[in-house]
Amino acid sequence: MGQTNINTPGGATPPPGDGFGAGMIVGIVLLILIVLVLVFYAGPQIFINNSAPRSLLDAAFALA
Repeated sequence: MGQTNINTPGGATPPPGDGFGAGMIVGIVLLILIVLVLVFYAGPQIFINNSAPRSLLDAAFALA
């Protein structure tokens, strides 16, 4: 009775190669969507300043 190699080469192993893969593509798309949502919803509150600009003299009187 001889030994039988059940792990034959070239079986169900995936072919070698470099690629992004589905997980990387899905992650990049999700990251882009999150950035777009933050820019459109929180962007106006971050970038638009509704307060009137003050001079340095006004700021000094406010501290005194």
